[in-house]
Amino acid sequence: MLKKFFSLLFTSLFVFSVFAADFNEKEKSMIQQILSFRLSLRSLPDSESCISSVQEYRKAHQAEISALGEEAAIVCFNMLATAEYNGAYEKDMHDSRMEGILRPQYEKVTAFRRGKSAEELNPWFIMTAADVTNSMMQFLKQSDAISLGLQEKKDYALVIEKNPQMSFALTLSAFWYYYAPGIGGGSKTKAREYFTDAYKFASNNYEKYYGCINLSQMNFEDKKKEEAGRLLEEAEKILPGTRYLAFIRKINALGYSVFDYNQNSTRKKLDEKLKE
Repeated sequence: MLKKFFSLLFTSLFVFSVFAADFNEKEKSMIQQILSFRLSLRSLPDSESCISSVQEYRKAHQAEISALGEEAAIVCFNMLATAEYNGAYEKDMHDSRMEGILRPQYEKVTAFRRGKSAEELNPWFIMTAADVTNSMMQFLKQSDAISLGLQEKKDYALVIEKNPQMSFALTLSAFWYYYAPGIGGGSKTKAREYFTDAYKFASNNYEKYYGCINLSQMNFEDKKKEEAGRLLEEAEKILPGTRYLAFIRKINALGYSVFDYNQNSTRKKLDEKLKE
């Protein structure tokens, strides 16, 4: 009996050790605060204001974030790094600051993940690390980028299997399926499914705002322009008067979605049209 008891105890400890530990309430609260801050960046007048605002926020909250558990702290700094990167990319898709913004965080993510399976990592870590990695791929060797992209798909699938109503994860998964080539597993149909679920399960204003926008643009591409417009109006009510929604309406009027604009080859052409 004792032998059986210790065998069961060992098994239970092993099972516990290979599944991701949940973040505590303070860590979860900090993540939500940063999502709210990231949403507020859309109210700023230009991309440089966004960059400086992220830098100031990071400096003001550095000690508070660093006092969290290591994994949660990396998640928070991941979200700030990608917010700052997005500001630089918005200004210029070849902005010389982009790699410098991302690489330190990418290296922290890589070091923390080394030797760990996806099952051992918190879903917020997996998703925010993937967000950093996606943006870093342009600065990596092509073979490394391909390998990371394939691993990313597996990680996304695992997170969604265990967290089917995690809007943040559904959104990033939708982008993967949207932009990945069909031969590599990409699927616009799957992207629409995930964008729809991300909108449906959005639990805060950040997720609701981007849920509306992303589903709107899928509808725009599907020629459902009335529904696309309705969803943009819904986003407008969450955060009124932003230059971002005005910009989306402008490129929609030219016949393009925001997903089109986010592809470098199309963006160059669209930027020329916008100057006319």
